[in-house]
Amino acid sequence: MMSQIVRTDRMSTSVTGTFCAVEKDYLFATIASLICFEIAAESADETSEGHKTFKTNLFGKITALSGISIKMRKFEEIKQ
Repeated sequence: MMSQIVRTDRMSTSVTGTFCAVEKDYLFATIASLICFEIAAESADETSEGHKTFKTNLFGKITALSGISIKMRKFEEIKQ
């Protein structure tokens, strides 16, 4: 869905900038931010009712991410 929505690239850039502000290793921060952004996007896609609610849900999911939710998502991917 992100490919169909305008300015999600700017959203990912702001998330990456936030990660880089608190992590000295910029490569690690960039990779971690994009993984978290993707997890949030997948979760937002599951709960959105189309393009109009996706962006709002995406920001909500990003702010609600925790270490537990990221680990659970990885566990689900390995399980499948």
